Amino acid sequence: MENNIREIKEKCNVFSKCMDVDLDFQENLMSYNDDLLKIVRCCVNNFVVNTDYNNGVLTIYGKSKIYLTYVSETSSCITTADFEEDFQKSITIEGNYDDVTTDISVVNRYSNFRVINQRRIDIHNAFALNIKVCACNPVNMIEEAPNVLVRRDSVNYLSLIGTSYARAEFEEEAMIPADSDVIRKIINTFSAVHTEEVKIIKNKMLVKASAEFSFLYTTDTENEVIKKCEKSISISKIIDINGIDEEDKAIVNLNVGNMYVKPKVDKNNELRMIEILGDINVNASVFRQVSGSLSTDSYATENEVNNTFSKISLNTNGEFLSDIINDKAVFEFDNINIVEVVDLSLNISDGKNLELTAFVRNENSEVIYISQKKEISITSFSASAVYVKSFDYVINSSNEISVRFLIEYTAVKFEEKTFNVLSEIKVSDKPMADSPALVVYFAKEQEALWDIAKKFRTSVDLIKSENELKDDVLDTRRILLIPGM
Repeated sequence: MENNIREIKEKCNVFSKCMDVDLDFQENLMSYNDDLLKIVRCCVNNFVVNTDYNNGVLTIYGKSKIYLTYVSETSSCITTADFEEDFQKSITIEGNYDDVTTDISVVNRYSNFRVINQRRIDIHNAFALNIKVCACNPVNMIEEAPNVLVRRDSVNYLSLIGTSYARAEFEEEAMIPADSDVIRKIINTFSAVHTEEVKIIKNKMLVKASAEFSFLYTTDTENEVIKKCEKSISISKIIDINGIDEEDKAIVNLNVGNMYVKPKVDKNNELRMIEILGDINVNASVFRQVSGSLSTDSYATENEVNNTFSKISLNTNGEFLSDIINDKAVFEFDNINIVEVVDLSLNISDGKNLELTAFVRNENSEVIYISQKKEISITSFSASAVYVKSFDYVINSSNEISVRFLIEYTAVKFEEKTFNVLSEIKVSDKPMADSPALVVYFAKEQEALWDIAKKFRTSVDLIKSENELKDDVLDTRRILLIPGM
């Protein structure tokens, strides 16, 4: 009879790193843009679009979208420009892995700018890439061997089945209010996206999302007037992930990647519509709850045994969580006198910060951009997707805005633990001396019956039967009768 061997193929974390990225851009306004007099807002949206692992090197492909809102020198009116830059980062990962999955999130640090002249702006962009690489490192485990007793320990863990980066494209139109003058220029877009439904079938996952857009535009009147238009859209995306099934659960993070907006004429040939083009980045990780057993030790009752072990890491004590947080926060801004909020957005940044961004008017009727982050109280998870579902706000004073918000999150929590599993057993041909037929043993509290049985070269079942025990671990100190084999 040969050893019964099973191959364990579980993905575990083989590499983790936080990589700081600093990029410098030199951007020039296009010929059709007005010269700039003063910058109102300059922000950068960084996101990952794809990854590639080849010959031990992980390459990360991403984009930096730069949005500029400024006052024109020629007309003193607000206008916009946007730029797109690609970035690529490579990192060496020790080990040679065939089945690799990556989980990479972007943490925006800061961005600042310097105006060189009326048509050129230098931008410094700093962010971090939180990189986690999981791979399958197969381990052979002996489940049974002839003439040998094998210890089997139950274990519950979360298995990472797969991850995916995907893009869900959208193309929509928004109509401005009927009582508004026609559009002159679109000067800003706030956007937010969150999941509405995630459904998994064999090898496929359907993600339904909701995206909200808020547009500021100026009207074609003698005196520049700023108006606001809002639009909500639904987006669906089917993602292929081999090996997933109906009972699995997913953590899905969404963010707006590329986005282009422009005025569009309606049926009366008037600029009363806004065309929206772009894509949503979908980052999904799929987990499965697994119950099994591991071979962790062995011995023989008549011969010496030499055990060889291999290490395997499993995500133990796993649980899936979802909840809603209903709370409020107060944002205070120095050196500003807020008279009116023109438009305001509230989002989650970096998974733990509530970020308020807004265009406001001061006492001189100037449009000013403000932003601030506040850390929110939320438990630390192994992976999570956190979104602001809804919010409202009031101006408390000239420098204070109070926001009430509803946050929804889905998360997975686990503890990564390394186990020694039995990979090889060598049984000596030389027999050991006979063990006594019956031994009296003074057992300790929390002592395992396996350790006692191994010590006296008998079996756990015999000890249980002789002492009328049901559990494998003693809950109190007691005297045991140890029968021989």
